[in-house]
Amino acid sequence: MAKIIPVAQSTSTADRVANLLREHIVAVPAGEYLGSEGELAKEIGVSLPTLRQSARMLEHEQLLTIKPGKGGGYFTRRPSIDTAIRAASQFLSSLDLRDKNIKNFRFMDCADPLVTAIIGQAVECNDDQLCTELSDFVQEQRQLPQAHYATEESFKVSATLMTLLGRMSGNTLMELFIRILWNEVSVSSTNATYEETRDIMETNHTTRLRVAEAVLDKDRERAIAAWNTRSEFLRSWPQRGFHLHRSANSSR
Repeated sequence: MAKIIPVAQSTSTADRVANLLREHIVAVPAGEYLGSEGELAKEIGVSLPTLRQSARMLEHEQLLTIKPGKGGGYFTRRPSIDTAIRAASQFLSSLDLRDKNIKNFRFMDCADPLVTAIIGQAVECNDDQLCTELSDFVQEQRQLPQAHYATEESFKVSATLMTLLGRMSGNTLMELFIRILWNEVSVSSTNATYEETRDIMETNHTTRLRVAEAVLDKDRERAIAAWNTRSEFLRSWPQRGFHLHRSANSSR
C-alpha cells in the first residue's frame, strides 16, 4: 500500500481530503487496497466523519469502492465513460451554452477535425460486433424515411451514429469527446422545439446515411467526403429556415 501524505491540519476539510485521495487513486491501478477507514483517517490526519464525507464524494465519482466487514476497506476503481460524460454534461449545463448563443458553425468548428479523425479510424474497424451494429443502423435508416422521425428523435439518431463511430475508432478519448459533443451539446438542444421544413429533414437523413454507408463499405475517401457534405449542411442549418424557439415545457 502506497504512502499517502497527511493533510495539513489547517486544510483538513472534506474537499481537501477528497482531492488528496483523488490524486492518489488515479496514480495507482484500479482495485488497489488503500486501507481501512481507521487506518486512512489516522494516516491522513483527519477525523472519521471527515474521511467518510470525502469517501462518499469519491464513491459517487466511481473512484472508490467501500467494502464493509472483515477483509473490507477502501479500494480504488475507475469510472466508466458514461460517468465521465455525465460529469461533463453537468458542467456544460451549468454554463447554459444555448444562452451564450453557440451557433451551428461554432459547434462544427469543434466537431469537424474530431469526426474526420474518427471516420479515418472507423473505416479500419475489424470488430465484427461493431460492424454488425453499423450494418443494422444502415439497414434501419434505409427502411425508415426521415419523415418517420420527430425532430428530437432525429437528433438522437445522429448521436447514435456518432457514438457508434467513436466506438469503432478504437480510441477512448475520441469516443469520449464525440459523445460529449453530440450527446450532451447537440441532443440537449432538443429540449427546444423547431420549425421544420421537409427538405431539411430529408437532407439531414440522407447526409447522415451516406456517411454511415461509406464507413460500412470501408471507403475512407468517400466517408470523409460524405462527412464534409454533411458538415456543410449542418453549418447552413440556421440559414435554411430551421429556427429555434424555446419550448414552454423546456427544463433548461
